[in-house]
Amino acid sequence: MITLENVLFKWHAKQPEPTINITKLDIDQGEHVFLHGPSGCGKSTLLSLLAGVTVPTQGNIQLLGKAINQLSNSKRDRFRADHIGYIFQNFNLLPYLSPIENVTLGCQFSKQRQKNALKNSAAIAAEASRLLTALGLNDALQHQAVAQLSIGQQQRVAAARAFIGSPEIIIADEPTSALDTQNRQAFVKLLFEQANAANSTLIFVSHDETLQTLFTRSISLVELQGGTDATH
Repeated sequence: MITLENVLFKWHAKQPEPTINITKLDIDQGEHVFLHGPSGCGKSTLLSLLAGVTVPTQGNIQLLGKAINQLSNSKRDRFRADHIGYIFQNFNLLPYLSPIENVTLGCQFSKQRQKNALKNSAAIAAEASRLLTALGLNDALQHQAVAQLSIGQQQRVAAARAFIGSPEIIIADEPTSALDTQNRQAFVKLLFEQANAANSTLIFVSHDETLQTLFTRSISLVELQGGTDATH
């Protein structure tokens, strides 16, 4: 599903130590993985590599059987649109659009995800509404401007946008950082429900290790780059 081999990344050639240095990492389809580490250890850089936004200085990254680092920029963009849903730390929603309009953008640039969405609902907007409801945003809130929603409600919109069209890989970058402990755990469980329904692999990044016990697999990025057994 996801394989990294001898992946090294430097932002510039004269950088003395690499930001990312991973000898081997395998993640299976359908796994829920908690990736943790202190600020500055390279978590966001690793996510950027997994999403094909950046490419490694050396090494190989295989996603769904494709070496994405060997694809052209346009083909990496296409692959990301078709196969990866991303929940950003700051959500990256369009504030003047409604939740449903924001969610449908998640498959606007992918015919494959549009086709997948229509397997579950008669229209893409209906599938957006179904996901929003499943993630705890009621119908009354689904048609007003996102800017009028609370942080927790916006978080649910961002998650629905990532899940629409059933991408095989979901990447969540610190999505619970603005929530209290109880709401963090409740939100993670909602993500699990949707990931299980789509058989998506969930890679959840956080420095909050209190969430670690909710996941079937936990990876320390610091240990992973140190060559020790980083999986717990």
